[in-house]
Amino acid sequence: MTSEPKEQISELISMNRQIGHSYTVKMKDIPSPFIGIPVASTSDPGKFVMDLTNTDPEAENRIIEGNVADIEYMEKC
Repeated sequence: MTSEPKEQISELISMNRQIGHSYTVKMKDIPSPFIGIPVASTSDPGKFVMDLTNTDPEAENRIIEGNVADIEYMEKC
């Protein structure tokens, strides 16, 4: 799993709003990676939101928001 430049990660997230691919996203300071569909935040260009697919489908909070700058790596599933 390689670390990609932040600009490339931002581009992938922006384009993913139309495509809807699932990615594994590893965030700084969080031990386990998230799996889901990341898309750019409509309110802040430096943030993204992600619909998690590796959580319980009955869970209330399946949507997370994070800073693009905090992504260590992002890999297509």
